[in-house]
Amino acid sequence: MIRPQTPWFSKPLCCRYVLAEFKTLPLPVRDGDAVKDISWRWALGLFKQDEYEVLGAWPARVSLALVALDLHVRGIEHINAIVAEASADLAPLDPDATLWPMAESGLDALHPSTAAAFGHGHRTALQPATATAERLHKSLTREIRRRAPFADEVAAATFLAQALERADRRLYAA
Repeated sequence: MIRPQTPWFSKPLCCRYVLAEFKTLPLPVRDGDAVKDISWRWALGLFKQDEYEVLGAWPARVSLALVALDLHVRGIEHINAIVAEASADLAPLDPDATLWPMAESGLDALHPSTAAAFGHGHRTALQPATATAERLHKSLTREIRRRAPFADEVAAATFLAQALERADRRLYAA
């Protein structure tokens, strides 16, 4: 796994989260005379009402089982609900969590079996968390566009780690 040596990637995490939302970012990297996109998965966790932290970032080619192991080693014991793009196989992250594949149109477009697991009140309470993840994702995408392409995968990963660490500090300050 290509990850730069930075303490941020191994910071301890809270043991329980109400929600963890996983998103994927393309990082443009030079490949000789061409530029190729390397996808990275990152996650935002909600551990109390309106209290968030960035859980980490991993190359998208890394299995979710290894992501789950990383999160467990860093302290996570349970996540109530896990949100990600509909194509992601979320089961390895927490077998007891409600898996919530996100549709393009957001929380209101949940798969019917998932919607049944969360009543309207829960969906309404979790909307600010998914909105925060979406704002952060858009902000990261803008930062990447301004700095890309990166010299190599390590440079891209280092940039992403620094951007997520700054975002994490802003979330704590809010």
